[in-house]
Amino acid sequence: MSTENDTIYISTPKIFSFAECRNFLDRGYDDCLFSIEDATIRKPLRINGEKGLFAISQQETHLKVEECTGAIPKNHFSEAKQYIVDWLGLERDLQPFYELLEQHDELAWMPDRYHGLRLIGIPDLFEALCWCVIGQQINLTFAYKLKRRLVEKFGTFITYDSQRHYFFPEPEVLAQLTADELREMQFSRRKGEYIIGIAQQFAEGALEKSSLTSLPDRQQMLDRLTKIRGVGEWTANYVLMKSLQQPNCITYGDTGLQSAVSELLGLNRKPNREEVEELFTPFAGWESYLNIYLWRTLSSYR
Repeated sequence: MSTENDTIYISTPKIFSFAECRNFLDRGYDDCLFSIEDATIRKPLRINGEKGLFAISQQETHLKVEECTGAIPKNHFSEAKQYIVDWLGLERDLQPFYELLEQHDELAWMPDRYHGLRLIGIPDLFEALCWCVIGQQINLTFAYKLKRRLVEKFGTFITYDSQRHYFFPEPEVLAQLTADELREMQFSRRKGEYIIGIAQQFAEGALEKSSLTSLPDRQQMLDRLTKIRGVGEWTANYVLMKSLQQPNCITYGDTGLQSAVSELLGLNRKPNREEVEELFTPFAGWESYLNIYLWRTLSSYR
């Protein structure tokens, strides 16, 4: 059991809904890297080589974060706190974005309907890149099945209350695989090659989050990412949005985004790039959030 000494309190911003964020995570897909029970999110984290399990719940104007296993020293809690802040996108003030939405008749309903929804991220750059490759050209249900197979076979886990809580595989582990090993798990040969190649770059130190964030602007980040085999414009924008918290990304070519824009504009076809850009133009600096809120329109959860 956790004690008060095993607890972190994180102040939440004015525009924030734990329920909306929790429901986004709990959309019916079989994600193996966190669990949700009642009003609590449980997330296993690696902190400075130690593995622990954190239980996140809401307490008035704060998030209460309890380390369940006792494995993470308290002097490392600041790293866990920052991870959760990044994961739930807590640092950005959404008021300017909501004011922009309210200026457009076709979008003015969003601040009320999705009030407090945050840009739920993937802080681990390696995980984010692999997830994008896994999800290319397949539906989300099958993508989550492939991720679970990869994680359960090559990742590690801790056990708490008789339940396994998994960590995404380390680059050094996936770098040693062959495409045939991933083919046995129903990965296409090309996807297998892409994931192994990405893992090798991370394992060799040729690619890391700090070197990407040190680049002076988004375009240079995009250019660096799209040099990676298997990473195109969609993947690069998704990764910058979800892992590096870049606010000005549009996932061009994404079928979900196309469906949401088509529905919003009353089209009977996929929108072209110019139509997508026209919708996003008034939201300069908030494109990533508009992207997320448009995706939200496709979900039936409440």
